[in-house]
Formats: sequence, structure tokens, C-alpha cells
Amino acid sequence: EIRQFASHLMEKLNITTKEQNEGTSPEEKDQYIVVFSRSQTRLILNEAELILALAQEFQMRVVTVSMEDQTYASIVQVVSGASMLVSMHGAQLVTSLFLPRGAAVVELFPYAVSPEQYTPYKTLATLPGMDLQYVAWRNTMEENSVAHPERPWDQGGITHLDKDEQERILASRDVPRHLCCRNPEWLFRIYQDTRLDIPSLLDVLRESLKTRPNLKKSRPASTVHPGRVREPQCQ
Repeated sequence: EIRQFASHLMEKLNITTKEQNEGTSPEEKDQYIVVFSRSQTRLILNEAELILALAQEFQMRVVTVSMEDQTYASIVQVVSGASMLVSMHGAQLVTSLFLPRGAAVVELFPYAVSPEQYTPYKTLATLPGMDLQYVAWRNTMEENSVAHPERPWDQGGITHLDKDEQERILASRDVPRHLCCRNPEWLFRIYQDTRLDIPSLLDVLRESLKTRPNLKKSRPASTVHPGRVREPQCQ
């Protein structure tokens, strides 16, 4: 089970939860929201506005964590006690496996990137036994995006492409299905910076969250074992 793996990894990192340290129940814990902050790429351009809006909407304090400035262990320590994790789409969302049961995962997608096509963190959140709430929000307004065509190709740059291909990518409104992970249109869009439409995000959260994010949740589901692989084929 994923949670067994998460517990084992936390033990190896010498991380203990607040309940283990103080014997407090989930209901008595100081509930808070974690926002992943980025300083180089995929920026949330109005991060301060987002933090204030979340604090007001959910009446919880909001803390930020950063892969660029903190150790992995320190981030896991914070995430493991959070009621909600908010982040732009990216590998840092794998830390959602450390969230307590009942917490919410909020994944933010840049302009022209469809949540329906990129679902690893939705899948993780909805696996049996995880007991997490998952919410996806997508920026639908191009004017709220800042692209960086001049950057290296692996950070979304497209100036190395011929002119016609650059123009096609710039005119595209939806990244088509593609193989991971060197597709230039995908990289161009996923490395955009985004100014969040806060009212739109709050509407999605109100509509999607079944309950207010809290750490009171049902008993863990029974262990699920994968079936035997039969007649595998490469495509």
C-alpha cells in the first residue's frame, strides 16, 4: 500500500507526525494549507493573493514550501500534517502521498494544458486507501499566462524550431496528445508562468470539495494487489 511506503520513508527520514509527538487527535491538530512556491519556472504570479484568498476562504493558516530552498525531509514534515496541498502541475506533487487521510490535493494547470490528459497525481490521490480529495483547476485565459519562448528547449523554449512550427505552437489553444516528455509544444505550455483567476479557483474548490478539508476520515481501505501481467506487448 502507498501509505505503508510513505510511513516507511518517513521513518527513514526521521520524521514523526504531530500526533506521534504530542498524542493529539486529528480533530485537535492545528490545520493548515500548504502552497508549493517556485522561484524559477512555472511561477504563480499572484502567489500572495492566492495565500490570502485561501486563508480567508478556509479559515486556516497558509504556509509555503519550496523545493529550491528547503530539504526534501523538511517539506515532507510540513506536508504530512497539512489539510490541503496546492501546487502547479509538477513532480513536487508526488509529496501528496504523505498527506493525511481527508486532506485535499489541488493541482493547477497552465493555459492550454488539459487536466484530463495528465493524471498521475489524480490517480495517486484516488487510489484505494489514500482517502484524499482531488481538485484540478485550469487557466483558460491566455492573457493570464507568461510564456518564455527564448529559454532553452528543456525549459519551454521554442526559438530552435523553424518559424512555421513556432507560429503553430503560439496559435495553439490546447496541447494535443503526445508522448512524454520532449514534445516542444507541451514544454512550451507547461513552463508558462500563471496569474491565477482567484474567483474561478475558489468556485472550483467550493464545487469540487465534498467536505471542508479535514483530517477526520474513514478507516483505511483493504490492501489491493495488482493482477498478473498477461501477454505484455510493446507499442
